[in-house]
Amino acid sequence: MVKLMLALDVMDKKEALKIADETSDYVDAIKIGYPLVLAVGLDIVKEIKDKTKKEVICDFKVADIPSTNEKIANLTLKYADGIICHGFVGRDSVKAIQKIAKQYELETGNKKKVIMVTEMSHPGAVEFMQPIADELAEVAKELNVSGIVAPSTRPERLNEIKNIVGDIPIISPGIGAQGGDLDSVLNILGKNDYVIVGRAIYENENPKESAHKYSILLNKS
Repeated sequence: MVKLMLALDVMDKKEALKIADETSDYVDAIKIGYPLVLAVGLDIVKEIKDKTKKEVICDFKVADIPSTNEKIANLTLKYADGIICHGFVGRDSVKAIQKIAKQYELETGNKKKVIMVTEMSHPGAVEFMQPIADELAEVAKELNVSGIVAPSTRPERLNEIKNIVGDIPIISPGIGAQGGDLDSVLNILGKNDYVIVGRAIYENENPKESAHKYSILLNKS
C-alpha cells in the first residue's frame, strides 16, 4: 500500500494543529514548509509531532553552500524527522545535510531522513529541472539518500525516475489540486513510497473526511 503524506501549507498555528489532529488517523506522515514555519516558528514541528505522533518532514528545499546547509539542517532536524533539499547545488551540499542527519541519528537513535528533489510537479519544472532530473536521480542513488521527490503530475517521468533510483523511497506531489491522476501513479509507486496531498485535504470544508477518502483509495492499491 502506498502511504499518504499531508502537505500542511496553512499559515495559522491553531488551524494547522486542528487539521493535523483531525487527519492523523488517515495520514502516514505530515510535510510542512516555509509558509507555516515562517508564520508561526519552527517549534510547530514539535507541536505537530506531539499531537499526532506522526513523522514530520520539513520541506525547505534547501539549496545553499555546504556550511549554510549544515546550519539549516542542524536547526531543522532538532525537531523534524526529515528535511527536503535540492541536489542541483552539488553533491557536497547534500552530503553536508547527510552529515548532520547522521549526527542526530547517533545522538538520539532516531532515523533522520534526507530527501532530495529530482523533478517537481508544477508546469515550470519542465523548463530547467526536467532536463537534469535523470542525472539528479543518479546522484540521489549514488549518495543513497533517504528518499526523493518526483512528480505525480507526469506519471511517465515518475516511472522513469523510479526506474533509476530503484528501492529509494519516493514522495510524490501533484495529486489533488494539481490534477495528478491517482490511478496512474498507484501503478508505479510501491509500499515504501508516499503520495503527497495538500490543498485537496486542508482546503476541504472537512479535511478529516477528505483524508479518509484518500486513505481508502490508497488502501485499494
